[in-house]
Amino acid sequence: MMGGELPMKEAEMAIAALDSDGDGLLSLEDFIALMEAGGKEQKLNDLKVAFDMYDTESCGFITPKSLKKMLKKMGESKSIDECKSMIK
Repeated sequence: MMGGELPMKEAEMAIAALDSDGDGLLSLEDFIALMEAGGKEQKLNDLKVAFDMYDTESCGFITPKSLKKMLKKMGESKSIDECKSMIK
């Protein structure tokens, strides 16, 4: 579930179920398997959630302004012109 909260007990159970080598950690291969495990509907929903994070103006598009705002939240400062170039 992208962007949601997961209680510690459920997180531990999820890691235990996905941990292929039993070391208590998710390897890259484990993570890839997790990402590929969801059905098409779940993947589309995850993409929509991710898109909506960038569509801060709720206009159905990622605008340079909304991209700049989201990048700033992630600690990356870009100008509007740089954001325009990224979108192109």
